[in-house]
Amino acid sequence: MDATFSINARYSASVAPTVRRYAAFAGLTNVLLPASTPLSPRADEQSLSSFLDSIAGFDDEDLASKVLRNRQLTSTRGGIRKAAATRHLATILHDNGVDVLEDVPKLMSDLERVADVEGQLNRVKGSGQMGVRTGYIWMTAGDDHMVKPDRHILRWIQTAIGRRPSVPESRGLLEVTAKQLDVTPWVLDHAIWRHMSGRSVASAK
Repeated sequence: MDATFSINARYSASVAPTVRRYAAFAGLTNVLLPASTPLSPRADEQSLSSFLDSIAGFDDEDLASKVLRNRQLTSTRGGIRKAAATRHLATILHDNGVDVLEDVPKLMSDLERVADVEGQLNRVKGSGQMGVRTGYIWMTAGDDHMVKPDRHILRWIQTAIGRRPSVPESRGLLEVTAKQLDVTPWVLDHAIWRHMSGRSVASAK
């Protein structure tokens, strides 16, 4: 849900409230936990099967308007509700053996399976350039070496190198820079994103 609603949306104003509305609906008490918190396995972790069961009684429009109260689209041209995309993505992961976060490393250890699953995930409308959303799914699942070159990251790199980079080039530049700084690519990605999103909010005031 976080990965889907984060694309082309302000996190604090849109994404976090949407996640919290679902958590309230599902009776979840611990949401958006700090990165240092052990996440899986834990007794209060919601599985994807439980998530899918909780929304099974709602069609995509009702899920968007009545449960999440967020009717954003994955794209302004031919997109679908982000709520619908969230359901589709969760179904794909669940059907491929990912039910809790602890299952992700097992999937990631099989590169052929990963390629197949990513192909399925990227076919859900709104994947972004070079599967940015899919990369963010792995990031939120705990892959510290995955980065999400969204518009904030691309703008920062463009300022640094004097031209707009491609998404694959951005990933490479972040990996090299992170290695030089002795941090993980995720740490660098997150620091840049926080810096740039803060600048965007300030410039909008």
